[in-house]
Formats: sequence, structure tokens, C-alpha cells
Amino acid sequence: MSNTNNNQVKFACAAWGYRELEIPEYFRLAANLGIESVEVNVDPTTPKHLLDSCSDEEVDRVASWADEIGVRVVCIAANNDFTLMDKSDLEEQIQKVQRFVDIAKRLNAEVVRIFTGDSVSENLSSEVLNRLHYAFNLAGDYAQEYGIKLAIENHGGLTVNGQQTAKIVEGIKSPAVGVNFDPANFLKEGVDPLMALRYILPWVNYSHWKDVRWSNGGTEYCAFGEGEIVWKPILKELLDSGYQGYWTIEYETVEDVQRGTGDSLVCLRRMLQEVS
Repeated sequence: MSNTNNNQVKFACAAWGYRELEIPEYFRLAANLGIESVEVNVDPTTPKHLLDSCSDEEVDRVASWADEIGVRVVCIAANNDFTLMDKSDLEEQIQKVQRFVDIAKRLNAEVVRIFTGDSVSENLSSEVLNRLHYAFNLAGDYAQEYGIKLAIENHGGLTVNGQQTAKIVEGIKSPAVGVNFDPANFLKEGVDPLMALRYILPWVNYSHWKDVRWSNGGTEYCAFGEGEIVWKPILKELLDSGYQGYWTIEYETVEDVQRGTGDSLVCLRRMLQEVS
């Protein structure tokens, strides 16, 4: 049994639910919840945060806001596609991730959250696997130089389940590259998140926490503890593995993001206490 307590657990606030807020307001809301560690979106779809074409001056402005409000940027939530067939397109994506690493370094962030990509949705051929390993090793070696981790989020597609995600990461030689474990993303694809975790456990270096519930004949994301996932076995498995990364609350609905994030934090904190 793990003896981890909530004083040792590192909570953080995911950026996606706050994507429609300007960064200073987002930082203040996170701080108001008592969350001192935050993500920042760096993505063309989140113009109120940072674009992937952002300048160093814009990055420095974010750093000054974080200092002023009293939060730490610990993760860059970025977007990439390492499944692209064209070699020049792939090289451009690798350079983009290296730029994300530069942004993380400038913000003193520890993690860059990335993806495999969605140009190929399901068929993990040897050609696709080789391309992924090539790109992640190059990007990982670059990140390793600065002591920054790359965390591949399981997000459907090629990372639809634990077996396939493990097949991808076990062939990556760079020690900087791991997995951002998002249990709700697995369940949303019909995959048992506990079984998936057991496949990817050696590589988990970051995590996102939200829930999934059935609604109108389908599924939707909701606050942690308000959905269908049986949480305690998952939390215990991760704690017992010695996981020391961030436990990042990701409530995605912008309309009540503060309520959802706050309630998720309370529930996650309580359940971690109960299993430890």
C-alpha cells in the first residue's frame, strides 16, 4: 500500500477548459482554487493563450503574469502530428515540437504534452511505427538536453488502447519521452482505463483527470467523480508504481469550468487520501 499523502501529491490545472479566457484571468482562477501549477495551451486553436507561432516576447509576458499572480507554468499543452507521410512535413513537425521545448524552457516548465497525430487513425503499420520512433527520438533528444519531458497523450487513434500505446513508446529510445495518462480518454473509446494503465505504467510521466458519463445514447466528459469510472483501483495502481508526476485536473466544459475544476480537485484529493 502506498503511503503517499496529499502533501506530496502535485496537483495542476489543465488549460483546455480555460481556453476561452485570457491567460491572466485563467491564472487567477486557478490560484483562487489553490492550484499553483498550471498548463498553458500553445495551439493554433487557442488564440487567447499562445499560438504555435508565438514570439519569445509573448512567452516572456506569460512568464511575468505567472510571477505576478503566483502560479508556476509546469506544462505546455501543444499540438503536433508525427504520422505525416511526407518527409519534409514530418521534419517541420519535429521542429515545431522543438520550438515547444524552447517555450517550455523559457517558462521553466517541466513537461510538453504532445500527440502521435491523426493523419493515420488506426493502422499501426511498421512504416508508421518507424516514422513515430524517428520523430519522437529526435524531439526527445532535444528535450532531454534541457531536462524537459515529452508526454504523449492517449487520445484515440493510434493511442486508442494500452496495448497499442505501449507498442509505440516501448520502441522510443529517448528517456525524455513518456505518456500522459488520461483515463477518461481511454473509456471514451470503450477501453477499460485500468487495463490500459497496466500496459503503459512504466512510461507514465504526466496525467490528466476528468470523468466520462453516458448521456443521450453516447458519452460525454464530466467532472472527476461525476461519471462512470471506478477510480480507486486506478489511483492505487498509479500510486503504488511510485508515480511522482503531476495530477492535472482537466475539466473541459468552458461554461462552468471553475465549478467543474474545483469539484474535481476536491474529489480527487479525497479519493487519493482514501486509497493511500
